[in-house]
Amino acid sequence: MNFVKVLLVLFVLLLGCADLATTNKILELGFNEANPFMHMAQTWFGAWWMIPKLGLTFVVMALLWRSKNVFNIALVAAFCSTPVINNVLLIAGAI
Repeated sequence: MNFVKVLLVLFVLLLGCADLATTNKILELGFNEANPFMHMAQTWFGAWWMIPKLGLTFVVMALLWRSKNVFNIALVAAFCSTPVINNVLLIAGAI
């Protein structure tokens, strides 16, 4: 098993949790969810909307785990960081 692959997949989990935490902070500040799928999940599930969000993170992790190309896994991990960066910038601008 490739150590880098394990770290990247765990990094995707960390990014999913960071996305959840920063999204909650944005919602506390009075903003709305920009992702229409997550907005729909918030409408349908109420306070439990984070279950489908983390569920999607676990699906992505499972798909990445099956990949044999570490470069592609790193590319997806970098892409998963964009919502977190965007959320942090929104929070910094609102405070």
